[in-house]
Amino acid sequence: MPRKKQQTATVMESARTRFVEVNKIEAIILAAGIMLLLFLIYTIQIVISPFIVLGSILFLLYPLRSHVMARNIMWLAGILFLFWFLYSIVGILAPFAVALLLAYIFHPLITKAEKWGIPRWASSLVIIFCGIAVITVLALLVLPIAFRQFSGILEAVSAIANDFTNWIVSDRAVASLHQYGISTQKAREMLTNTFAPRLEVIMKGLLEGAFGLVSGLSTVVSRIVNMVIIPFLAFYVLKDFPLIRHRAKMLFPRSKRDRASEYYAHIDELLGRYLRGAITVAAINAVLVTLFFSIFGIQYPLVLGIVAGVLDLIPYFGLIIMLILAVIVASFSGSSVAGHMILAASTIAALHIFEAAVLSPKIIGSKVGMHPVVLILSLLVFSFFLGFIGLLIAVPTTAIVIMLVREWEEKKKRVAQIAPILENQIPGEGA
Repeated sequence: MPRKKQQTATVMESARTRFVEVNKIEAIILAAGIMLLLFLIYTIQIVISPFIVLGSILFLLYPLRSHVMARNIMWLAGILFLFWFLYSIVGILAPFAVALLLAYIFHPLITKAEKWGIPRWASSLVIIFCGIAVITVLALLVLPIAFRQFSGILEAVSAIANDFTNWIVSDRAVASLHQYGISTQKAREMLTNTFAPRLEVIMKGLLEGAFGLVSGLSTVVSRIVNMVIIPFLAFYVLKDFPLIRHRAKMLFPRSKRDRASEYYAHIDELLGRYLRGAITVAAINAVLVTLFFSIFGIQYPLVLGIVAGVLDLIPYFGLIIMLILAVIVASFSGSSVAGHMILAASTIAALHIFEAAVLSPKIIGSKVGMHPVVLILSLLVFSFFLGFIGLLIAVPTTAIVIMLVREWEEKKKRVAQIAPILENQIPGEGA
């Protein structure tokens, strides 16, 4: 028996040795293969794309999918690839995004019409035709006037800049600088060669940046009118919006669908009320600014009305910017400069009070529930990363994040309240 045990131990030791040697050989071959693979990737890096990288990751790690780390790497690679893919085709997705936004805005109206017995396709078709008619009227009637007024603003700024430049190079300005110890010749050279040529460029640049929104909006509108695909997409998305929402719900696992539906209902209530209400209030504000500025004789009322409507979507900062623009434009609106400036500022302030006290409570409803500090911080952060678009989406996005955090806190609180009750019930049931 001892001899058999010794033979068995020898065989096992020999097998273990061969296994270790085979593992060493496999490790060496695997390391060599990895080195050659990296060298191959280096030599063909010109044709490497995220598609190839993702395919390589899935090919290598799919056999190890039962391992947690391998699954996490595959999921992370898939998510990163999805972000890259969406970012790469954002231009292609723009018409679909516009169509989806239109469908979301007008979905309650279509639902009401459906309750009245009107088919969704018929009410959707009517809304699309009305939208095309409104955009056509704006493109043919409103935008040319806005462009002319915008050009008039730039010409007025140029005239003011020229007058100020002439004053700078005059003897009075040189004499004023001479009182502070600056020589007459040096002051004249500095004002003529350095300051004066740049003044008009600076002032034009400021106003072009402020009113550049008008040209940007006109470009967007003209592209939407020229893109025939958007009305078709909007019609089909609006007609089949409940089906699209149902399909999106089915993407979630069965155990998560009820929770996803609950979150969607809360987000839809918050976002829908804010989005539809804010656009309506902004449109009313644009019409009122245009009307009152026309009555008070302030020049370029249409451009100021359009800018006021868009800036109305930006809390705090929009009001400040609009006040400054209105006062600047009113300063070259006739002989009574001070009167027009006071009228412009008073009109903007009065309309803001009217909006806060009457329009917003009745149209938008209750506020989104953000502290002013959080609101201002979100505006600054979103504008830093996304520019003007960030200012427009900062409020609803931050409101949704805050709502989700509150839902999570409420869930934790309910779990904490139920846990002691369950702990007390378990011993009783066991007894």
